[in-house]
Amino acid sequence: MSFVMRTSLVVGACAVVAFLTAGCGDTANIPASSADPTSGLASPSASASACANPQLSSSTSPVTRLALTVSGIPFGGPPLKQITDGEMNNTPNSDQRGFANATNTYRIEDDVVLDPSALSASADYPQLRDAAKKQFASVTSVSTVGRLGCQADEFIGKTLTGYSQVGVAFQDGDVIAIVLVVNSAAPVDPAFAVAVALAQDQKIVGAAA
Repeated sequence: MSFVMRTSLVVGACAVVAFLTAGCGDTANIPASSADPTSGLASPSASASACANPQLSSSTSPVTRLALTVSGIPFGGPPLKQITDGEMNNTPNSDQRGFANATNTYRIEDDVVLDPSALSASADYPQLRDAAKKQFASVTSVSTVGRLGCQADEFIGKTLTGYSQVGVAFQDGDVIAIVLVVNSAAPVDPAFAVAVALAQDQKIVGAAA
């Protein structure tokens, strides 16, 4: 039984409480931009040969170095601050970070899990993907994202509290990541959610370089 399947991970902890707390972190804001959020982002795992990479080690590439920071979030959304950071349900080799705008109406959750191998990550991916889907009260669209990782899925719908939400889950090599974007004031732009996931994938692949 693989690393992730041995424990119950909590996906969506930030998204579920997205508009109940003001947050506790403080990092530099990023400027808002109307530019295409996917422009300039490469597709680091588009080929079958790259799909088995990265092969990371928790000793040389700890998961806390794999998750996004404010500066790594692409243009296309509002200015954000990091408000949370910690393990997913106290699970080793996992990191869950939350980001929010000043009015706490726009949130991003970034979950990263470093598995022992690409094989175990591939086997564990459905569990994490389904956990992300459970954060939706209703799903209006489900699609695959072919240019992201070894396998990737996008969900568009509403949260349990009725807010617009887009989720992207993907597996690349021995890493599984989930991005949840929530907006209580307007619909979430699916292209921006994918751009955040692509930025997360770039950081994962870059760690193995």
